[in-house]
Amino acid sequence: MRVIANSTAMREVVRRMERAARADCPVVLWGEEGSGKRFVAEQIHRHSRRRGGPLIIVRLPYPLMPDNERVCLLEDEQLFGARENPGRLAEAAGGTLLVDEITRLSPTTQAKLLGAVEGRGAFTESLDFRLMATTRFELAECVKRGTLREDLYYRIGVVMIRVPPLRERRDDLSDLIRELLAELSAERGIAVPAVEPEFVQAAVDYSWPGNGAQLRELLAAMLPAGAAHPLSATGLRTALAGTGESRPGTLSSPQVVPLERLERAAVLHALEVHEGNRTQAAKSLGISVRTLQRKLRRWQV
Repeated sequence: MRVIANSTAMREVVRRMERAARADCPVVLWGEEGSGKRFVAEQIHRHSRRRGGPLIIVRLPYPLMPDNERVCLLEDEQLFGARENPGRLAEAAGGTLLVDEITRLSPTTQAKLLGAVEGRGAFTESLDFRLMATTRFELAECVKRGTLREDLYYRIGVVMIRVPPLRERRDDLSDLIRELLAELSAERGIAVPAVEPEFVQAAVDYSWPGNGAQLRELLAAMLPAGAAHPLSATGLRTALAGTGESRPGTLSSPQVVPLERLERAAVLHALEVHEGNRTQAAKSLGISVRTLQRKLRRWQV
C-alpha cells in the first residue's frame, strides 16, 4: 500500500520519514491506537540502507505488566532468546527491530535493551541492528508516568515522529478509502466496488476514534455487499450503527474491555505475527502449544 499524503499533517510525516530513512539512528513513532505507526515504520525500513535486512516486529501480548521475575523471563525469551530460541534481537541482525508499544516492557527489560543498543553489559559484542519503537504517548510523558526509563528515553528519543489520527487527515480520506478497497478486493479476488460521493463525505464528517484500523475493518465488513453495489452513505451509517458508533463526529466513551477479549486479541495477533505457526505463537505468548490449541477451540477459531 502506498503512502497517502494529501493532508498537511501527513505531508509533514512523509518529510520526517524521508529524513529518518536516510539516517540510521533510533526512531520513535507515537500516536493514537490504529493511526498507522507500524505502517510508517515499515516505510522507513523499506527506504533505509537496511532494506535488504529483516524487519523484526516485537509486540508483547500484555499491557503495562509489573517488573517481576516471570514477566522479565518471558520478555527475555522473546527479545534476547533462551536455549534453542535465538530471540528477536538476533533475528534483526543487519536489519531493524521494531518494538511495538515499548513502554509495555518492564523496567528491567528496558535496561537490558538499552545495553543492547549501546553495546555494553551482556552485549559487549556490537550488534548490528536499528531500533525503532512505537508508543501511544509522547515519550516525555512516559518518563513522567514511570513507564519509560529516563536513560532509555535519552538514547532512543533521537528522531520522534507523531503519526496523526485520521480526524486530522480528512483530505486523505477519499484516496485512502479507494486504496484500502483496492487492497481488500485484491485479497478476496473480487472487483473493486464503486464509491458514491456521499459515502466519502459521510466518512470525512466522521471522527474515526479507531483511526485507520477502524476504517479498514469497516470497509472489510461492507465489502461483500459493496462488491455488487456502490458503497453509500446509508450503508456507512448502518455499518457504524452495528458497532454502536452511528453518530458521525462523536467519540465513543471509554469502556472497560473484558479480559477474555484482550486475551483473544493477543493470541490472534501472535498467530498473525508468526504466520499461523502455533509453536512460535505459543512460545511468544509464554504458553504451551496445547494451551493455545485449547483456547482456539474454545473461541472456535
